[in-house]
Amino acid sequence: NLMNVLVDTSVWVCHFKTPNLHLQCLLLADMVFTHPMIVLELTCGTPPQPRLKTLQDIALLSPAISATFEELVQWIEREKLYGLGCGLVDLSLLAATQLTPNTKLWTLDKRLHQLALRFKVAYQCQ
Repeated sequence: NLMNVLVDTSVWVCHFKTPNLHLQCLLLADMVFTHPMIVLELTCGTPPQPRLKTLQDIALLSPAISATFEELVQWIEREKLYGLGCGLVDLSLLAATQLTPNTKLWTLDKRLHQLALRFKVAYQCQ
């Protein structure tokens, strides 16, 4: 079965500045997943005009499975994910990637990418 890719805010922001052909191919193949926190982070920024349509289009992508508050707390403690330079959004995306079958996390954030490698869910864009 096909692999899906949870595309982090960092990749979207880069794509908005310089269109990313690889991301466009993934979008055309319907392989891009999103997460409410990515949509919220992009809402805090300046996505391309028409702003609302851009945000709505991203919000329409398939959602990754979100971890609950309790699941996140227990997982952060169990895996000792504190003090590593990754915050709430980063760890929420990493957890969602693990909870969503056949999904990898594509991020340009070095610390988050290192954690994704550790959990074997890093998307390596060639």
